Amino acid sequence: MLLRSQPLDPKVYKKLGLDERSEYEEMTEDNIESQFIGKMFDDILDDDEKVTLKMRIEWKWRDIKDMFYDAKRAIVNCFKWRKTISGLYPWEGFDGLVTVMLFHLRSYVEYEEKYGHSEEEFKKSKIASARETIEILERMKEPDEDSHKRLKEVETKYPDYKYLITRYKNGGGSYSGDFTACGAGWVGKESGKNPREGYFEFIDGQFALTSSPDQGETDRLLAELSKYHEEREEAYRQAEIDSEKDFEQLNQLLKKNLYSWWD
Repeated sequence: MLLRSQPLDPKVYKKLGLDERSEYEEMTEDNIESQFIGKMFDDILDDDEKVTLKMRIEWKWRDIKDMFYDAKRAIVNCFKWRKTISGLYPWEGFDGLVTVMLFHLRSYVEYEEKYGHSEEEFKKSKIASARETIEILERMKEPDEDSHKRLKEVETKYPDYKYLITRYKNGGGSYSGDFTACGAGWVGKESGKNPREGYFEFIDGQFALTSSPDQGETDRLLAELSKYHEEREEAYRQAEIDSEKDFEQLNQLLKKNLYSWWD
């Protein structure tokens, strides 16, 4: 990706025997050839000016050069985009959009650091805002990563919890609830509709709620289980809050910088 404002690579100046600042030194009062009031970048002829064969050849030659430049740019872009394109599916939605945005912003930071010629503090500010946007987009690429991290922190505090595993004759299976060993059985709470909680034992192959040999210990473990569930819910809630903050900050970064990044 080439930026419109990108100057020549310093290596090119050396090969041509030029000074790196010569591009700007040419734009001085001493080098003015003529001045006029008009529109920039328009090939508008005066009323009395005729289109000559030389002009037609020059225009055609410019079109040919543009054609080869476009072809070269297309080849370079295909090479640069190959990993990004190979990782995208036609049906991808937000995730694909984030992938493309990340590619462009990383390329922008790379070229702005090498070729950017804005005032130094403004240049640093643009790069910093682009890097912050990249960090947010990288988190959005893995939207469950933050909640998984927070849940892992909670679960490490309660390493003894197990799940009730159920296997079915048709080959299916399910798991439910959180249980911790207590004596000859398990204390915990089932998940799903109308869950049972308390002290359980396996009786005739069935997981059955039964009287606890130590009700005080059962009550303590159930209170701990309730705290565990509260901390899990809080972890999910904080992850959602962080996600909302990311979206709000991304909105502000794009609103403030989207056009100035590529000026």
